[in-house]
Amino acid sequence: MKQVVQDLRTGDVEVVDVPAPQPRSGYLLVEVTHSLISSGTERALVELGGKSLVGKARARPDLVRRTVDVARSEGVGAAIARVRARLDRYGELGYSCAGRVLDTGGATHVSAGTAVACVGAGYASHAGVVSVPPTLGVALPLGVEAADAAFAAPAAIALHALRLAAVEPGATVAVIGLGLIGQLVGRLAHAAGAAAVGTDPEAARRERFGTAAPADGFEQLVLAATRSRGADAVVVAAAAPTSEPLALAAAVARDRARLVVVGDLPIELDRRPLYEKELSLVVARSYGPGRYDRTYEEGGADLPVGHVRWTEGRNVEAVLDLLSDGRLHVGDLVTHRVPVAEAERAYAALLDDGDALAILLEFDAAARAPSTPRRAVSRRAGAIRVGLIGAGNFARSTLAPGLAGIEGVQLTAVCARTGASAQSLAERYGIPLVATDWRGLVASEDVDAIVIATPHADHAEMAAAGLEAGKAVLVEKPLAVDGVGLARVASAPGLLLVGHNRRFAPLATRLRAALVPPVVVQIRVAVAPLDTGHWLEDPEQGGRVLGEISHFVDFASFLAGEPPREVGAAQVGESLLASLRFTNGSAATIAYVVCEPGRLPKERVEVFSAAGTYVLDDFRRLESHGSAQSVVKTKRNKGHKEELRAFAAAAAGTAELPVSFDEQLRIAAASLALVESARGGQAVDVHLPG
Repeated sequence: MKQVVQDLRTGDVEVVDVPAPQPRSGYLLVEVTHSLISSGTERALVELGGKSLVGKARARPDLVRRTVDVARSEGVGAAIARVRARLDRYGELGYSCAGRVLDTGGATHVSAGTAVACVGAGYASHAGVVSVPPTLGVALPLGVEAADAAFAAPAAIALHALRLAAVEPGATVAVIGLGLIGQLVGRLAHAAGAAAVGTDPEAARRERFGTAAPADGFEQLVLAATRSRGADAVVVAAAAPTSEPLALAAAVARDRARLVVVGDLPIELDRRPLYEKELSLVVARSYGPGRYDRTYEEGGADLPVGHVRWTEGRNVEAVLDLLSDGRLHVGDLVTHRVPVAEAERAYAALLDDGDALAILLEFDAAARAPSTPRRAVSRRAGAIRVGLIGAGNFARSTLAPGLAGIEGVQLTAVCARTGASAQSLAERYGIPLVATDWRGLVASEDVDAIVIATPHADHAEMAAAGLEAGKAVLVEKPLAVDGVGLARVASAPGLLLVGHNRRFAPLATRLRAALVPPVVVQIRVAVAPLDTGHWLEDPEQGGRVLGEISHFVDFASFLAGEPPREVGAAQVGESLLASLRFTNGSAATIAYVVCEPGRLPKERVEVFSAAGTYVLDDFRRLESHGSAQSVVKTKRNKGHKEELRAFAAAAAGTAELPVSFDEQLRIAAASLALVESARGGQAVDVHLPG
């Protein structure tokens, strides 16, 4: 199918052929007929993408700070790899479209063939087929054309701004910035029985809006329209490098009015006008409640109507109802209609044509047709053909380059939920097979081994399927998020390696060779809090503790020489203090602490044994104390490359894995038992499922 993407490294907009998404439980699969390019939001994205690396850094100082934090905690090389991984990919453009349902994914509010409007960045993309959560796909009422329904997202943004402004019939709304959102705010205000006056530097936009004036005459216009009282509400829909539009909003507002900011601009205001008029200032968050809420947007869990009347999905419903009964008209806002195959021309108009407002992309059957997959190249003599499932940042920054650098590995296939993500990684490494169907990749005769780097809840099912298909499997941690998944893997023994890379680190192997069990191990891990809404916090993905604690359960087991037989844990907020006991008399503690670590090294390991005392500091420095004191320093190396080489050698049959299938199952079971212990407050014996 055709999809419009942006090369994040160069900023270029391209139309590429990518595999369509697969039917997915809990998601609507929709064939798109129309999608809308928003003049404000997408212009800003394209302009940002076209900036130099320095320009991008100036525009996104938050990402620069994160990169500096990574450099401090994990090293400059890791930081550079992450930056490259973020830029060396396609960005999916678009967030508002309309089409017909191909597959309901189990949703009951629509059926196959239902015409729907879809919203949401990352979901309602400019693509021939999209996969969206049911809360972000709304059936079209009778009489609503798909071309009009494609306005659903920007119109819902405008409607949410008016709700925040508490606009009532008879009120006067001042709109600053008359791009697409500003135009829609005015029309929706009229539909609600309110009056709207606007301002914009562009005369054509003022003329389209109706009652409007340049900035220098706007105060007089507002006074004339409100019997000298001032605007009841002001919606700032302008994007600007300064807060001048916000200062103007305060000037034209009446006493105790509301100012609602929708546009992208700095919020820097003199307190005095806000105080003297007792103004309320609100920043609108996109379409309404539910936005950026993973349980709502991805989990499909609607918010109760009695408590949250106007979610983002219900705002879309309201927009469609207004279109249906003729109280909202949007067709005349379309300034360009372009076939999706010519989308580059549409984006050129967006940047170069000052009159561009709403650009409609049109999809025909050819744009939605499945892309023809490229066939695998001839197998290199003696090479292991590897299929990579997952194309996220870790796969891009660590796994793909690591695998590509091994002489005996041939990257043959890549699979991701979105075709654009898989396609960009395939182009970077010359991977011939690109897919969105992981089951097809696992079954492929062109693949000997699979590497799994997907969200955690998928790991057990994918690993078990790969083992059942006779493939060698490397799966990132954790192996499973529950006992059912672990039992599934246990039922399919084979060549399996869980991505516990620390046991392969050069300093770790040096340390292990020096030890004589029993040992006492203390591991301290200091990590920063996750961003709100991060997928690792999702209980369905096992949560952050399970997602990361198995690394340290495995490392303690590696140092002790066997998996634990009993575990206990106490949870303190987001942090976890764990204890492990081993049959050979060894013991270990793991302090996984969520904090603001600053310059504190992320990981410190202390080991005490009859052979001596050792301190491993963040995989950079190994100290030995006792009769033979020494210090070994290296660049920070946590064993990723060594792990991949060990897997490739085992898959090729030239070496055995240094950790058995049974041991890895027991380490996974111990990790699950730690979570159980933290909940129940008692030590738990480690047992394999079944």
